[in-house]
Amino acid sequence: MVKILVIFSLGFGINLTTEMSPVLGSWSMREVHWISTDTTYSIHNTQPGIFIFTPKSYAIMWTPSQQPRRAFEVLSKPTDEEILDGFRSVVFNAGSYVWTDSTLISTAVIAKVPGFEGGKQYYRYQIEHGILTLVMFDETYPDGSKPEWSGRYVTKFILEKIDS
Repeated sequence: MVKILVIFSLGFGINLTTEMSPVLGSWSMREVHWISTDTTYSIHNTQPGIFIFTPKSYAIMWTPSQQPRRAFEVLSKPTDEEILDGFRSVVFNAGSYVWTDSTLISTAVIAKVPGFEGGKQYYRYQIEHGILTLVMFDETYPDGSKPEWSGRYVTKFILEKIDS
């Protein structure tokens, strides 16, 4: 019976030593930089943002602005303008990811932008002293096409570990 179990396990490639992702945990956004060959736009001391990584899943939520998000005048009855401003003031997506020693590829299951589900974002990463530098260098839409910024910009996030 033991021989059969070993052969069965080997036949299906079960990995008995699971390596943990180095990006596991919660990371607070500190800086974001949009970098092209001749210009860098930066936000230092960003508005609240958090990147969360579990062993197989991720969630990203952040504000691409130097200004705080504007609260709805009446929280339960936003105006059309407030809804549009609210939509523009936050970035989020969540899903699964795979990683190597220096890259991470995320696949969205849910996204702020309807239709991006199934889309991929490609990152290089480095971790030093509790600081994660995450550089998004490519993005692919679910239909295989690329965004207009592809090949012209990279987005560099500086994140600080807040828990494991």
